[in-house]
Amino acid sequence: MVRKTRGFSWGAAGLSTALWTGVAIRDVLKTAAPRRGARYVCFEGADRLPNGHYGTSIRLSWAMDAERGVMLAHGMNGEMLPPDHGRPLRVVIPGQIGGRSVKWLKRIIVTKEPSDNWYHIYDNRVLPTMIDPEMSADLPDTWRDERYAIYDLNTNSAICYPAHAEEISLHGSDNNTYYKTRGYAYAGGGKRITRVEITLDRGKIWELANISYPEDRYRLAAEGDTLFGGRIDISWRESSFCWCFWELDIPISRLQATEDIMVRAMDEAMMVQPRDMYWSVL
Repeated sequence: MVRKTRGFSWGAAGLSTALWTGVAIRDVLKTAAPRRGARYVCFEGADRLPNGHYGTSIRLSWAMDAERGVMLAHGMNGEMLPPDHGRPLRVVIPGQIGGRSVKWLKRIIVTKEPSDNWYHIYDNRVLPTMIDPEMSADLPDTWRDERYAIYDLNTNSAICYPAHAEEISLHGSDNNTYYKTRGYAYAGGGKRITRVEITLDRGKIWELANISYPEDRYRLAAEGDTLFGGRIDISWRESSFCWCFWELDIPISRLQATEDIMVRAMDEAMMVQPRDMYWSVL
């Protein structure tokens, strides 16, 4: 049993990958020529919420880094940006939580300090685990502490197959009959997933799954090739922003004897998913 938070559960489906069309924000900022002392880029959307327009910020150094791939997007998957995804213009910050990629973009401001927008301060944070919902209401300085703001995504993975409520026939199965377990994994900040492991005995023994990165096809494609509905040259880029897919064939006879299947991923910085979650008020 895990104590309820003030936030909500995304489950395993709160993620996707898209092909975006737009302009690199670093090119826009170079033209604007930020003054000495500028450290943050603030974004504000046109959507009006109970506590004002939605807004947030990221470090200026990230926005200016070509490897980070931050962009102003007007297209998605080869079509005009849909209204629900931010038409006419939105920010796309690969490798970071969605809350930083402001939709319906109205304003960009370069500042010395992080955004003072209500939603930047009171949303998308991981507060220390000892702060409960009752305490958090009286800790404005804690909410404003940038150490607790979420930016880069944490290493994560999910099992897609077996799916929820899926039934697998065990009739006539033997050690030569396999079920292909499948899912996805991702890491933040452009880091690459280097391994995905599966356990059928709650962590006593782990097995290595096979990984594929569809994103790599763009790195290897000839100049001008169209893949997945679009063209992009990332042959020079080391960062990996999209999810990878994993799979592992497991004898059905072994599935008969297991109570559950667990997955964990590790990125190139050797950051591995923990066995126990870190509880936070959001």
